[in-house]
Amino acid sequence: MWTRKEVKTKGKASFKANFWKCVATGLIIAVIGGTAGSTGAMGAFKHPSTDEAGYGSYSFIKETSDGDGLIIEGDDETIEINTDDENGTVIITENEDGERTVEVEDSGEISGAAIIAAAIIVSLVMIVAVAIGIAFDVLIVNPLELGCRRFFRKNLDEPASMSNIAFGFDSNYKGNVKTMFFRDLYVTLWSLLFIIPGIVKHYEYKMIPYLLSEDPTMTTEQAFAESKRLMTGNKWKAFVLDLSFILWDILSLMTCGIVGIFYVNPYKASTDAALYETLKYGTAVAKA
Repeated sequence: MWTRKEVKTKGKASFKANFWKCVATGLIIAVIGGTAGSTGAMGAFKHPSTDEAGYGSYSFIKETSDGDGLIIEGDDETIEINTDDENGTVIITENEDGERTVEVEDSGEISGAAIIAAAIIVSLVMIVAVAIGIAFDVLIVNPLELGCRRFFRKNLDEPASMSNIAFGFDSNYKGNVKTMFFRDLYVTLWSLLFIIPGIVKHYEYKMIPYLLSEDPTMTTEQAFAESKRLMTGNKWKAFVLDLSFILWDILSLMTCGIVGIFYVNPYKASTDAALYETLKYGTAVAKA
């Protein structure tokens, strides 16, 4: 049987022995663990002003015969403006020199077709963004997490090298991507049933990255089965272990994440690695 004190003591000692590299790797884990709105306005626009269109000053303004518009006679040209409700309200101002300016204030109404088109565009953008995010997570973030977990596991025995972080990309990349993808997928699907099943599965699959960091040739089925075996009877204790860091998390929040970067994140990651070694070998000492 293991105790929280045992794994936390081992984790803290290994983290302090290789402080700056652990801080850097812990920050990577924190970052990768963390990946539009629209507004409408009603405004006014010139239609046209003397400067914009060169019509000169307006000398005469009268309504059209049907009453739906205005006829404006300028120095050089006569123009007609439709003033029905769809186009907005026409505002005519006259300055001290008698020059008249016509402005049309947008009514702010949007057609149904425009709304549908906007909705389709927004939906497509969101779908593309989600697809890119998932691809980035699967192809980059997960192998990176695996390498970071390997670093902390190796660091339990002796100061580890940062080169361990690339392990997930260098060793059986496709297999690692597949297994880690299904880990995330299953946790997500279980979470959809309510929060509790998702949390349970999160802890059941907690050891998968460590298992792959030690033996990347493991099949997806083997990794899931071994993680389940290691966590049987230990999920609640692992949850309480994570909960024991809550005061550190609060302190990190109060310091805008500074304590988290330089202490809490690497401390947690080292403790998780120590937990894996304890469950796998009965002692918190790295084996491979």
